[in-house]
Amino acid sequence: MATEKTYDFDEAFFTSVFNQLTTNIFIKDAETDVIVYMNDAMKREFGQIHPEGKRCWEILQRGLTDKCPFCSERDKKGGFRAGIRHERNTLTGRIYKHYDSLTEWQGRTYCICNFVDVTEYEELSEAADLDDLTRIYNRRAGREKLAEMIEDARRENITLTVALIDVNGLKKINDQYGHGEGDNLLTSMACVTKGCLGEQDIIFRLSGDEFVLVFYNQNQQAAEKLMREISRRLHDEREKYSIFYEATFSYGLMEVYPGDRYTLSDIIRRADEQMYIQKRSYHIMRAKEGLLKDGQRRMGTKQFVYDKEHLYDALASSTEDYIFVGNMKTGTFRYSPAMVEEFGLPGEIVENAAAFWSGLIHPNDENVFLESNQEIADGRTDSHNIEYRARNTRGEWIWLRCRGRMIKDTQGCPDLFAGMITNLGKKSQMDHMTGLYNRFEFEGNIKKYMVDYPDLQRLQIMILDMDAFKNINDLFDRAFGDEVLRITAQRISSILPSNARIYRLDGDEFGIIILNGEEEDYLRIFNSIQHKFHGQQEYNGKKYYCTVSGGYAVYPTDADNYLDLLKCANYSLEHSKLEGKDRITRFSEDILKEKERKLELAELLRESIDRGFAGFSISYQPQVESETGTLYGAEALARWRCAKYGNVSPGEFIPLLEQSGLIVPLGSWVLYHAVEQCRKWCELKPDFHMSINLSYRQLLEGDIVANIQETLEALHVQPGNVTLELTETYLIKEDAGTRDILEKMKKMGINLAMDDFGIGYSSLFSLKNIPVDIVKIDRGFVKGITSDLFNATFVRAITELCHDVGKKVCLEGVETKEEYDVVKNSGLELIQGFYFGYPINAEMFEKQWL
Repeated sequence: MATEKTYDFDEAFFTSVFNQLTTNIFIKDAETDVIVYMNDAMKREFGQIHPEGKRCWEILQRGLTDKCPFCSERDKKGGFRAGIRHERNTLTGRIYKHYDSLTEWQGRTYCICNFVDVTEYEELSEAADLDDLTRIYNRRAGREKLAEMIEDARRENITLTVALIDVNGLKKINDQYGHGEGDNLLTSMACVTKGCLGEQDIIFRLSGDEFVLVFYNQNQQAAEKLMREISRRLHDEREKYSIFYEATFSYGLMEVYPGDRYTLSDIIRRADEQMYIQKRSYHIMRAKEGLLKDGQRRMGTKQFVYDKEHLYDALASSTEDYIFVGNMKTGTFRYSPAMVEEFGLPGEIVENAAAFWSGLIHPNDENVFLESNQEIADGRTDSHNIEYRARNTRGEWIWLRCRGRMIKDTQGCPDLFAGMITNLGKKSQMDHMTGLYNRFEFEGNIKKYMVDYPDLQRLQIMILDMDAFKNINDLFDRAFGDEVLRITAQRISSILPSNARIYRLDGDEFGIIILNGEEEDYLRIFNSIQHKFHGQQEYNGKKYYCTVSGGYAVYPTDADNYLDLLKCANYSLEHSKLEGKDRITRFSEDILKEKERKLELAELLRESIDRGFAGFSISYQPQVESETGTLYGAEALARWRCAKYGNVSPGEFIPLLEQSGLIVPLGSWVLYHAVEQCRKWCELKPDFHMSINLSYRQLLEGDIVANIQETLEALHVQPGNVTLELTETYLIKEDAGTRDILEKMKKMGINLAMDDFGIGYSSLFSLKNIPVDIVKIDRGFVKGITSDLFNATFVRAITELCHDVGKKVCLEGVETKEEYDVVKNSGLELIQGFYFGYPINAEMFEKQWL
C-alpha cells in the first residue's frame, strides 16, 4: 500500500526561497510592529542591512514618530484585518500595493506583508483618467467618481449639488481666432474652476465645451455662490490666461438628496435642462445685440410683408408654451387654445384678465404675481419674468414661468403686453415641490417601457394616496402640508430598491414603477412604507398622523396597455380606501366588475331620475310604541329597481346618489310623496308620525327649510306629524350654518331624529347639545342582546341619559320575540325592526296597520 510522503523543511530552506523572490516581503510581530524577517529584495529596495528587531514604521517610512496613519486608523477600528491597500511610500516615493495577512506561531500573532511596486501602472491609470487637454478627469473617470460620491453621500446622509457648465461662444472663438485659442479658453476654464473647488469636490470634462462640477456637502444655494465666484474669477483673471475676448459660460444646478434614487444620466440630464434655460437667454441676448448693430443696415432693406392676422395662430400652434398678447389700456388679453383648455378660461379672449387670474393663483404666490403685473401696468418695467403656481381644471397646482415684454405707445404709456407662459411641470417633467419626476414622466415611462422593452417580463405599478391628508392642511396650513409631502416623498424614496422609482402625481398621490421585480415585491415595499408611517410623525415641532393607502397592478397580467394599467391601479386604490385605508389592494377582475357596476349604476340612476324617477318607489316600515307594540308611525325608505339589475340595495345606490349629487332631487321627491302619504294616514290616525331621511347634501344645497315648509303647507300636513332623520355622523360635523337650519326646522315644529347612534362618533356631549327630539340606537346593539350584557346595559344607559336631556329613544333592528322581551321594559319609547314588520308598499301597510 502506498503511503503519503511528508517533507520537513528547515528555516534555512524558506529563507532561501523568499530571498530569491523579486517581490518585497517582511514579517513583523502584529502587537509590537517589530520586524522578525525581511527578504533580500526588500532590503535592497529600502536600503536595509539588518532590519530585524526594529519597528517597521521607523525604517520603512520617513519622519514618523509613531505608527503610520493607516495602521493607527486600523487599530481604532478594532485592530488588524487582513486585506489589500495602496500607498505611496514616504521613503522611496514609489506606490506599493500591500497584501497583508496574519498567521499564528508558538502562541504569538505575526503579520506577513508583501509590497508590490505598482508605480508605473498607477501612473498610467491616472493618465488614462485625465483629459488630454485640460488635465482634469475625463468623461469616463468623472462619471465613476460621481457615482462613488453619490454612494458616499447617501451613506453619510449628505447633500451634494451637481453643476453642468457649457462655455458660451466656443465655436465662434474657434472660427475667429483658431482652435488653439479655443483650447486655451477650455484649459483656463478648468484651472480657474479647480481653484474654487473644495477638497472633496471634483470637476470633469463631459464633452467638447461642457464640464461637470460636483460640490460635496453643499446645497444648491451654496453652489450658486460658488458658480458666481468662478464666473467672477474667470472675468478678473483673463489677462493672466491671455484671454482678450469675452469669456462666459452657462450652467445648471441639480441638488441631490441622500434619499434620491436618480441615475447618473438622470442627474446630468436635469442639470442640463437647467443649463439650457441660461443658454437660451444668452443666445436671445446675443441675437438682440446683433439686431441693434445691424439696425442701420436693415433700414435700407425691402419691407417684409406677412399676414399679421394669422401670426398669433401660427405661433400658438407651433409651440408647447402658451402664447398670450394683451391690450394694456383695456385689460383684455388673448390666450392660446391649449391654455383655455388647461385652466378653464372663459375663452381665448378674456376681459379684465388680471382679476380672473388672481382667482387661480396659489395663495403663497399671489403677492409676487400681483406686484409684477402692477409694475407692468404702471410702466415701471418693460419686462416680466416670474414663476408661480396656478390651479388647472383638475384642481392641480401647476408651476408656470411667465415671460413677457411690454410696448409703450408714442406718449410713453403701456400699450401692448405679449409673451409666453411655460408649463414647468410638463416641460421639465419634474415636480418642483418634492424634487420627484411628475405625472407626465410617470405615464411616459410606463408607455416607454411597454413599447421599447420587448423583453420586459413584468412592469408593476403602485398608486399611493395619503389618508386624510386634508386634515393636515386644515389643522396647520398648506405650507406645512407641502413640507409633509416633500418629507413623505423623501422617506418613500429612501426605502425603494434599485429597480423601483417613485413619482409625484396629483395632490397627495404618488406613483411607483417596479421593473422586472418579483411578484411579491410590491408587498415588501408597501410593508416598509407602512412601517415608516405607522406612528405619529413630527416636523418643525408640529405632530401629525397620516397613513398611506395603495393600489397595485402589473403588466402584462392585468392589462396590455398603459391606460388600462393605470385604471386598474386606481381602482385598486379606491378599493383600499373603501375597505378602511392604510392598506394596499392587488387588482383583480372582481374589483373591475365592481367598479364597472358602480359606474353603470350611476348612469342608470341618472337616467331614472331624468325620466321622472322611473323605477323608484317608497316602502314604509312600522315604528311601534315599546311597551304596548301599538303603531306610532312609519319610516319612509327609498327603493329602486332597474331593468338590468333588478332590485338594487339602498346600501349600494344611496352612496352613488350622494357622490353624484343626485340625492338632492331624489330627496325632494321622497319628501313630497312621504308627506303626501302622511296626510292620507293622518286622516285614519291623527297622531300618525312619518319619519323621512335627509341627506347632508340636502342641507348644503338649496333652501331646504323653505322647501319643507312649502311642501307641508301645500299638502296640509302639521309639522308635528313629520320627523326628519339625519345620521349621527353628519350631525356631529354640524357647523354654524347647519345648526341654524336645524333650529329653523325646530321652530317650525318638525321633529328631528339622530339616526344610527352608536356607530359613529357616539359623543355623549352631542346628546345634550344637538337639537334633536329622538335618538335612534343602531341595530348593531340588538344583535346578541339576549346574551350580551354589554349591549343590554348600553341600551338602558343611553335611554336614561337621553331622558335626562329630554329626548326620546327608538331602538332599531329588533327581529325576534326574545329580543323584544329584553328591551321592551328598558324605558325606551319606540321600536323598529323586522319583528313588527318589514318595509312594504303603502297599500300593504295600510291594510296591515290602519
